[in-house]
Amino acid sequence: MRKSHKGISSGLIKKDNYNGLPTELDEFNYYYNDGDTGHVIMAVPESLLAEAEINGNLDMFECPVPCRYILEHGYKLCKNHVIVDVPYGMFGIDIDERYYEI
Repeated sequence: MRKSHKGISSGLIKKDNYNGLPTELDEFNYYYNDGDTGHVIMAVPESLLAEAEINGNLDMFECPVPCRYILEHGYKLCKNHVIVDVPYGMFGIDIDERYYEI
């Protein structure tokens, strides 16, 4: 489990093996069994990267981003974290529901 999962019930999260992901994303791939989220990559939104680097703990800024979104929009790796340009607002990431696969 990622450090960002600390305090989350292990019954809601499990390692995933999403088909079609680059091997370098395997360690970030999880399945959220909460009825809404599904197959994800734990990633830091690009808009939070500067704040995360100042904070020094990028794990605190990781969010579950749907695999389908990352495969379509791309990502980069930075300091053993996935960084993705994803809209992020007051309630977390804000993307179309079509990216979620339950």
